[in-house]
Amino acid sequence: MAHQHGQTLPPFRLVATTQGFLSEPEMDELIADHASLVTQGKLAAGDTNPEIRRSQVVFLGTQGKYQWLYERVWEVAQECNRRFFCVDIYGIEGNIQLARYDSSDQGLYGWRTDLADSAPLRKISISIQLSRPEDYEGGDLELLFRSPPQKLEKARGALIAFPSFALHRVTPVTRGTRWSLVAWIQGNRWR
Repeated sequence: MAHQHGQTLPPFRLVATTQGFLSEPEMDELIADHASLVTQGKLAAGDTNPEIRRSQVVFLGTQGKYQWLYERVWEVAQECNRRFFCVDIYGIEGNIQLARYDSSDQGLYGWRTDLADSAPLRKISISIQLSRPEDYEGGDLELLFRSPPQKLEKARGALIAFPSFALHRVTPVTRGTRWSLVAWIQGNRWR
């Protein structure tokens, strides 16, 4: 397919995945350093609703000890965008979130988009799997763009990127614990 200036457009995808984004020691350290710091995850308006979200989170600040992570996420976001999404982006929104979904309360996050009134500049959502698939059951990250919903990659260290307007959820964790990192890539407002 040719663009109006004779350029060929890259293929559009709803999901881009890369394996081995983080090493085993990097993931182990992130979990060990923050497991005691997680607090109840809130909805966009700052309130809680266990029917919609049951997870614990901590935000990783932009201080020097996380610079490597922010740089690596930004680098892969730019590459995914260049190859598949082709939207206007300029950086990572705020802080990267470390999330824990536990079977003790059947941790989940219901259907939603990451693009909202409170976050109108989000363009690409990124999820990085930190738990081994055999360490938990349920906890599937799913996208709804066809029926049935598409279950996304569960391999430890996998990075999944998708447009922030895509409807997605995390299904209830029925055994064990699912850890993940989440980042949102911003750009100028959609037009």
